[in-house]
Amino acid sequence: MSELQVPNIIKSISDAAHDNLPATMEETDGAISTVVGFFNNVVLYPVKRANLTFKYKLEAFESDLREKTDSIPDENLQIPPTMLAGPILEALRYTYDEKELREMYENLLASAMDTRIANQALPSFVDAIKQMSPLDALVLQKFVELYQLPCAEMRFAIENTNQIYSKAMPTYFLQDLADMSDPFIISTSITNLSRLGFLNIIDGTIKGVDYDSFKVHPYVQSRVNLFNIFGAPFKIEIDKKVVKLNDYGKSFAKVCLGKEV
Repeated sequence: MSELQVPNIIKSISDAAHDNLPATMEETDGAISTVVGFFNNVVLYPVKRANLTFKYKLEAFESDLREKTDSIPDENLQIPPTMLAGPILEALRYTYDEKELREMYENLLASAMDTRIANQALPSFVDAIKQMSPLDALVLQKFVELYQLPCAEMRFAIENTNQIYSKAMPTYFLQDLADMSDPFIISTSITNLSRLGFLNIIDGTIKGVDYDSFKVHPYVQSRVNLFNIFGAPFKIEIDKKVVKLNDYGKSFAKVCLGKEV
């Protein structure tokens, strides 16, 4: 089913959904059953014959959506705008099995169903999630929890020369995130989240943080030991930085992660 067909589906789904929904859903409230029916037609229909888990996914999606909309007063519950519901559910077809991404799409959908905050559910958030990996989602969660983290650009500078070992360290090293994954992959994630507009990377320091401690971090020392085999003496140089969640990132966190910052 192409994206061009999505608007037509959502217009008629209120009447057509019952043809594909279990009987137990026929008495559910209109807004939720409409979206669940849309999910059934757009996300699951193309794979029903090949995927025996579609019934489980339909039930799980309805359960998730009900949980996320449970606190919305009846008078504030609405069918989400087509410009959001269509792209979100189309994207879910390809990411439903990725928990971190599915959660963000479902939170965004639930926010669009709440008239009190629907105007904060921006279409650009759909495209942002499409460009995120599950690890990006976890890294962003850390910034939602901590707001800002110290960061260092570190170089292994060969003494008495103008040379450096260009592959010695990732572009951005955050020792607070070093245990999450390979620091080079974390650096890529930081770069992507900055590119998407959620994080600012600024020159400066966080009060009370000893940036020299970066030099003795176990990961950094493992890299020192690795590059020592080349024989040329070198020193570690640091550009001190701060990575912080910005206003756009805070808005995304509220709508797509369900977190106030």
